[in-house]
Formats: sequence, structure tokens, C-alpha cells
Amino acid sequence: MTQAGPLTLAPATPLAPASGWLPRIGTLALLVGVGLLVLPPLLYLAAAAVKAGELGAVTIGSLAGLAFTTLSLATLATIWAMLLALPLAWLVIRTDLPFRTLCRWLAVIPLAIPSYIGAMSYIALLGPVGSVNTWLSALLGTPQQWVNIYGFWGGVFVLGVFTYPYIFLLVSAALEATNPAVEETARSLGDSPLGVFRRVTLPMLRPSMLAGGLLAFLYALSDFGSPSLLRVQVFTTAIYHQLNTRFDQAAAAMLSFVLVLITIAVLIGQHMLLHRRSYVTITGTARLARPLHLGRWRWPAALLAGMVLSLSVFIPLGVLLAQTGSLSHFLEVVREQGDYIKNSLLIAGLAATLAAILGLLIAFTARHTPPRIGALQSGTIQIGYAIPGTVLGLSLILLYNTYIPWLYGTVGVLVVAYLIRFLTQSVQGVDAALTGINPHLEEAARSLAASPWRVLRRVLAPLVRPTLFAVWALVFISAMKELDATLLLRPAGFDTLPVRVYIHTVEAEYARAAVMALLLIAFTALPWMVVARLREKKLV
Repeated sequence: MTQAGPLTLAPATPLAPASGWLPRIGTLALLVGVGLLVLPPLLYLAAAAVKAGELGAVTIGSLAGLAFTTLSLATLATIWAMLLALPLAWLVIRTDLPFRTLCRWLAVIPLAIPSYIGAMSYIALLGPVGSVNTWLSALLGTPQQWVNIYGFWGGVFVLGVFTYPYIFLLVSAALEATNPAVEETARSLGDSPLGVFRRVTLPMLRPSMLAGGLLAFLYALSDFGSPSLLRVQVFTTAIYHQLNTRFDQAAAAMLSFVLVLITIAVLIGQHMLLHRRSYVTITGTARLARPLHLGRWRWPAALLAGMVLSLSVFIPLGVLLAQTGSLSHFLEVVREQGDYIKNSLLIAGLAATLAAILGLLIAFTARHTPPRIGALQSGTIQIGYAIPGTVLGLSLILLYNTYIPWLYGTVGVLVVAYLIRFLTQSVQGVDAALTGINPHLEEAARSLAASPWRVLRRVLAPLVRPTLFAVWALVFISAMKELDATLLLRPAGFDTLPVRVYIHTVEAEYARAAVMALLLIAFTALPWMVVARLREKKLV
């Protein structure tokens, strides 16, 4: 969906700063607004975490144990996701794999399936009273628990299965952009396909692998829903427990602060790792690589691709469909919980609209500011994207409950949380589109005495309209799936689809949870399909 690398808001061809005091005041106001949106919750969280006399609420031993479990879970889930993504990306891009176009489209479907819904479906299949244990007990005549998805390894399995598309998308794009002449030369010198992949292709893919792996790692590091459902004690579940069971805000703040420090350390490490080496191909070419003929390995490769897609798409959707029961039951649940559907659509649509507008304003403003100011603004926005949802929810509770109590407990807090988390998606997309526009168009409009606002509204906005729709859809999808912050910040009685899925699953009401999960997948998959179609037509 979005990359967690450094966000650059300066265009390739620098534009002259907008003249006049009004544009400068507007630029300053936007910069201050972004800072006030993102930084105060984190600063207040840090203050609460180190407040004198409250550090004893969390012991060093418990912190070390949580850190070890959380980092181990994220690391192993990322490795598992890499093992799923790399072979599939290579097969659909570089070989004559059967149905490779269909496989490439299906491989990104898990992005529309939140990990907590994936966990729910695998609990129904592989849980102690799941379908597999029931079938095996009936088949063998011995009532026994044969498999159990609960626990650490179940968390690794589920997170890897539903985060591999992040790596798949970036590696697939890199394979298409890589000069095939280098690999063809290696093959002409007698190297085997496996040797070419190991010694030539893999090193060129390292930046994309690291970027995709970082996204998967950060997702696993910050996820709450699937570890909670699978009973894995990590930072996010411990924060939620301290806040909602023990009502200990100091301990929750301390845990949250440590998780933020770990996240920042991971981002810094990725930045240092990528900037130590250079990854370029000397020659460029516009032609695509000739598909490698798999020969007798063609159908075994198709079986491998089918297994990956079954784990991430077919099995979860099949389990959910089987659990919903009859059509009448499906419609009954939809009627009963129609208000929660409206809540989700309302809050996600509002957040996406505001994010698209702010993204356009921020990206446009950054084109007319000195590089340092643009970097400061972009870095601030990027911090918001890196904050785990549980941590963000707690920080907003601590801040707003103390200083803005009239906003706390309202839908407005949810909108603020979604903007902090997902505004970077909008800014990145709009900035990329504006950078691709010839700067002479804007300069010509300004030479005719058009104001910056008029240039933005009459010249630039129409040109980036497809991208604005795309970023709107991306933020809408992210907001529709958001569970962690929503659980903590939602007003009384204002549940959303993810919250209802989580509640019904915890209460073992799997049929109701399945109906709500299918609705959530449908509402997120449709915008994603539209965005994918726009990208195929090179409109975004």
C-alpha cells in the first residue's frame, strides 16, 4: 500500500517560492498545524512515561520479556512473509507460470483482509474446537486436540500470511524495472537459473526486499488484533490490558513509550543500512525480460503459487463463507448491525476526504518552501505513520482527556487519530503526482497574475484528480480496517465493523463475526480494485 521509507516532498525541478505575505503565512500555518496534529500526543506520552514515581509500575524483567517476544514475533513473521513473497513474485514476473496474470491479481487480495480477520478464520479452522480437530476426531474415532493455532507460532503464521503482499508488490515492481540483460548475460555464461537468481537477481532486489520487509515488520510490531485473538502477549496487547483491565495509565504509557523507541530504532536502522551501499544497474532498457520456460517444473510451480494463494485468500474466505450460514442469517445480521456499517463508512469517508484535501495542500506547499522546511514537515508526518495504533490511542487519551476534555469521547478524536496515522499516504501519492507535472505550467499561470490558490484549484488539482481519488481510496481502506486506535478511542455506542468483528470473535460468536468480516473485506476490496485498475491504465 504505502512505503515507510523517507518521504521527500521537494519536486525534481525546484519552483520559486510564492511571493507575498499571505502565501507565507499560509505555509507557516500549515507547518504549525501539522506539528500540532502529530507531536503533542507523543510528547505528552513521553512525559507520562518518565514521570517521577511511576516507573515502578512496569518492571525491567517484564519489559525485557515483552521486547523479546514482540521482536521475535515480528522478525519471524517477516521472514515467513519473505519466503512466501519472493518465489511468488519471481514466478509471476520472470517465468511462464500458468495463470500468472490471475495469480498476480490474487496475490494482493490479502491487503484487503485485516490480520485479525485472518486470525479469526484460522481460529475457526485450526482452533481447539475448530473444523480440523472436529474432522480428525470423527475420522480417527478419538476425540483429541490434534492442532492448535493459539500461541506464538500461530501469531507468526497468521502475520506472515497476511503481510507478504507488502513484499510481493515491491519486489514485483523491482523485477519489472530491473535490466534483464544482466541476468541473460549470466545465463549465457552457463550459470543455472537458480545461480542467476542467487548471485545476480537477489542482490539487485535487496532494496525492495528491505523496504517491503520493513513494512511487514512494522505491521507485525504494531499489530494488536491478531496477537490478541491468538493469545500472544506482546507490547500492544499488554498496553491494552494495562489500560482497560488494570486501569493503569502510567504502566500503559511506559510500555507505549518503549514501543515507540523500538519503532524509531528500526526506522533508523533501515535508513542506515540502505544508505551504506549503492544499488544501481549501469545500463537501462525499456524492454521486458523474456519469460523463463519452466518446462517440467511448470505445474509444480503452479502448485506452489496455489498453496500461497490458498493460505492467504481461498482458505480464509472459504472459512468465512462457510461460517455465515444461510442467506437469511446473513441478511438478518446485516439488518441488526446496520448502524455499525454506517459508522464505519461515515468515519472512514470523512477521514479519507480530509486526508485528500490536506495531502494536496501539504504537497503543494512543500513545492514552494525551502528544502529544510519541507523535510521537517515530511518527517513530522512520517512519525505519525510509524506510531502503532494502540500507542496513538493511549497518547490521545492522555492528552485530550487532560487538556481538551470536550473533544475526548467524540467522533472527532477518531478522525484526528486516522489523520495522524494515514495522512502520509495522501501526501506521498499527491507529491508523486505533482512532481510529474511540468513546472512550466504553474509558472505560466503565475506569470498571468494567478494567485497560488487559483493555480492549485484551476491548474494542478484537475491534473492530479485521478491520484486524489486513489489516495482517497487508500486512506478509506486503511481507516475501514483500523482496529487498535478505534478500540481505545471510540465514543460509547459508536462501534465500527472492525470493533464488532473483534467483539464477536472474543465472545465466540463466529457466525456473526464472519458476516461482519465479509462485509469489511468487501468494503475494502472494492476501492482497492478501483485503484489497481487506475494504476493499470497509468492514471496514478
